[in-house]
Order: sequence, then C-alpha cells, then structure tokens
Amino acid sequence: MEAGGAWPRPNHMSDSKTPEKISTKAALKIAVTDRQVLAMLILGLASGLPYAVIGGTLNAWLTTAEVKPVEIGLLSWALLAYSFKFMWAAALQSQKTPFGLEIGPKRFWMFIFLGASTVGLGVLSLSQPPAGLGLIAMLAVGIAVSSASFDIVLAGWRIEVARDGQHLDILSTVEQFGYRIASMVGGFFALIMADYIGWRGTFFTMTALLGLSAIGVLLANPTLAKMTDQKGKEKIKGVSLREKQISTLLVLLGWAVGFFLIIDFAAGALSDPENHNARDFIKHQGPWVVGSTVIWLGVVSGYLVWAENRSEPKFEEPPKGVLGIMYAAIVEPMVELIGRLRWAAILILAVVLSYRFTDLIWGGFAYPFYLGENYGALGHTLTEVGFASKLMGVFATIFGIALGGLAMLRFGRMPVFFFGAVFAAATNLLFADLASGANYTDPVLKFFQIDHVFEIFNMDIRMARLTSVIALENIAVGIASAASIAYLSSIVSKKYATVQYALLVSLVFLLGVLGRPTIGAIIEEDGFATAFIICAGFGFIASVLALIEWIRVAKTEKSTP
Repeated sequence: MEAGGAWPRPNHMSDSKTPEKISTKAALKIAVTDRQVLAMLILGLASGLPYAVIGGTLNAWLTTAEVKPVEIGLLSWALLAYSFKFMWAAALQSQKTPFGLEIGPKRFWMFIFLGASTVGLGVLSLSQPPAGLGLIAMLAVGIAVSSASFDIVLAGWRIEVARDGQHLDILSTVEQFGYRIASMVGGFFALIMADYIGWRGTFFTMTALLGLSAIGVLLANPTLAKMTDQKGKEKIKGVSLREKQISTLLVLLGWAVGFFLIIDFAAGALSDPENHNARDFIKHQGPWVVGSTVIWLGVVSGYLVWAENRSEPKFEEPPKGVLGIMYAAIVEPMVELIGRLRWAAILILAVVLSYRFTDLIWGGFAYPFYLGENYGALGHTLTEVGFASKLMGVFATIFGIALGGLAMLRFGRMPVFFFGAVFAAATNLLFADLASGANYTDPVLKFFQIDHVFEIFNMDIRMARLTSVIALENIAVGIASAASIAYLSSIVSKKYATVQYALLVSLVFLLGVLGRPTIGAIIEEDGFATAFIICAGFGFIASVLALIEWIRVAKTEKSTP
C-alpha cells in the first residue's frame, strides 16, 4: 500500500538529491496538515522516552536509593543495545507482515516492541532498589533492546513512507521534536514529579505515557513496499554463491569476536565489578569490538564489490540455505551501499564518523564540568544545572531542530548540514571561555543587557553565562541533529533502509564513545578549556569534510538527469 497523498514516491530508493527549496509557509502547512507528520511526532516521543528513563531517570532513582556508583555504572551498559542495534536490524527489514496481517510489517513490529518496552517499564515501576538489582538490570537490558529495535523499525518506516525528499526532511525533523520532548518529560519533569509523588508513581506515569504513544502507530500509514526484481533472467555481474557464503562466514566470525568481548566483560563485571572498569573496556577492547563488527563488515563488502566488478556476466545464483539467507539479510545491504556510492563511500564514512564528534564526545563530562570544582569546572548546584541544562537546554534544542528543519526546506539540506557542523564546533570555544573565566562571554552578555534580564529573576551573572552558552550549544546540536538525520536518510536505499540506516547511526556514535577516555585524560592533565579547544578543532575538521561532501553532492546533482 502506498502512503497516499499528492506527492510522487520513488520506486526503490530514497532521494539522495537535495530536495527543491520551498517557502516556510508551505513547509509549515505540510507539517500541520499531514497525518504522517503527527504520527511521526508521537512516534518520536515513543522512541526517546525509554532512553531518557533508562539512561538518566533510573540512575537518579538508584542514586537516591544509595546504590553504589560502580553498580550504577554497570547497569548503564544496558544502553549498549543502542550502539549495536545494527547487528539484528537485518531480521526486521522483511517486507512481509507476520501472520498475514494487513497492518504493514513496520507497524506490526512497532506495536510489538512498543508493547514490550511498556510492559518492561511497568514491571520496573514495581522495583524497590537497592534490593533486586539483578532483576532491575535484566529489565533495563530488555527495555533497551526492545526500544532500540523500535528505533530500527521506526527509521525504516520513516524512509519508506516518505513521498519525496522534502517529506523525508520534514519527517526527520519532526521525529527529533518528539525525541527531545521525551527527553524533557523523562528527565526534567520526571525529576520534579519524583519529589511530589515518589519514584514509583513517576515510573508508572512514564509507563502510561509510553503506552499512549501507541496512538502514533495507529495514525501511521502501513508500508508494504514491493521490491520487484528488474533483472529477470538476464546475465549480470556478480560473485559466486561460494564467495557469498565465505563472506557471510567471515562477517559472522567478526561478530562472534565482538560479542565474546562484550559478554566476557559483562560476566566479569557482574562477578568482580571493582576490577572491571567500563572506561578501560572502551579504551582497550572497544576498538576491537567496533573493528570486528562494523569495520570488518565494510571491508568484506568492499571486497565483494571489487570482485563483482571484475567478474564475467553470468546468471545470478539465488541464495541457498542459512548462509544464503544471512548473506541477503546482512551482507547484501552493505554491498549495495558501497557499490552505489563507490569511492564516495570513503568520504561519506569520514563525514559520518566525525560529524557529531564535538557534542557526543564531551557529553559524558557535562555534569563534571557544570558541577565540579577542579580542572576549570564551574561549580554550579544541581538546581542551577537542572534549570539551565534540562529545562532551558531542551527548549533550545527543540528550537534548533525547528530552525534546522525549516532552513533545510528553505535553503536545501547540504548548506544546513555544513552550517550545523561549523556552529557545533564553534560552541565548544564558548565552553572553553567559561572554563577560562568567561573573559569574552561576560562582556557580550553585558553589552546585550542579558545579565540584567537574569537579575529580574534573581539570577546572577554565573547563571546568565551558563544558561546562555548551554542554550547556544543546544541550538547548534538541534540544527546538526536535524541535518544529520536527514542526510543519513538520504543516503540509504529504501530496499535496505532498515539495515543501512541502523549501521550509519551506529557509526555516528563511534568516535564519540571511543574518544571519551582520551578526552578525560586531557581534562585531568590540562583542564576543561584545553579539552574544549581540541574538541572544537575536531569539529572544524568535520566542517571541512561536510563542505567537501556538499560540493560532491552538488556536482552529482548537476550531472544527474
């Protein structure tokens, strides 16, 4: 079934070209009148709420229950499901709806995973920490896995239901709206609610809200994309069945290595948490995990593309057996991506790896910077940080997403993609100035009378600094988030959207996660200011790569009919 509406829909691939520019009024009209946009807003909330609760609010509950930091750190490893969700994404890309239902495969799986997350969160509401930490850990892992799986299916639905490039950009932007609203509800409001009705009542409320978000699935149009084989019986270039089987075995072997390293650490952390440090694991075993699971898949796929180009045309052999099925589900999507992008895949890989580096790498040190007293930290209170970061910061992020979405529709995707990278890098210099005593920030605040605005609300210059810089940084993050999601969505093929998008999103977080131990060491040796300047430097490298990619896309558009 087609999504409906007046816009033409591509047959097999999301539009990689930057969409035509339209007016702000036309964009807003589309956003407020399209039922799929409303569905996307609600589904974005359903996507973000479990992550906000498991990744933040649960830790606050455990902290107030006097659970040890080591144990809280171990429980946070449940969020690894979001980093490695591409490993099971292939199982969710089928275009057939289970049990012959007519609701569409994506809607079916969204119902299943949303229901599982809701049930898990409801059971978690009955917990009584510090007792039963083992059960809490199992529930957290279960919720994270089901929520990450929901994200996989949601990304596939968004790409498949998009009627053209403009519609895709709108849906991508609105999804971020819902996600950020969920961050505010599951973070700031949940913490306030816990003071009045307790943790159990708060978690019950979050459970009810997550369950109500199933309305978004009901509003969503089913996608039953028909992927017809246009090759027929003609001879085509392709690798042999044996090469496909060997390639699949090599990929599975790499994944086995990655899983073993993760499981081995998890088992050791459970039995001897004092001698199993998560930061050391990411620093020493993390590169091997990523290399054996992500990079190795790309290397094998690249070889297959090379071998296919050198082969003689012949009748393609259909997949056979378990390995054949796994090749079609796991390896083939990556081969299609590299084969379509060719050498541009190297540039795109560099862009994807570096684009969100500046805000992702230091995110783990935000609270130490805001609350701490050493290395140039600011020494604010929890209340001050909650107001500036969890309230005003979220509003700023939502504003940035809206600004980025409208700008893409007005000026095009790639200009905003480039500007988002530059803006995000520049905001790190603002934090560096705060860490050095606000020598440049204070005069600007006073010139624009912003410090006097905060005085009206009985807030001093320190709060004016913190709130203003966080607001600017979050606006930049919002713009960059909207642009990066739209960009990633434009790269993938509709036929393989589920696997390809999950893989690219995992790569976005790669350097940010692996680089945190190094940045932590720099903070301890040279202070926060130096660390922020280094992050800004990497951000400007990402800006240059984004500019080169913008030029490449523009040239491709000119040469493409």
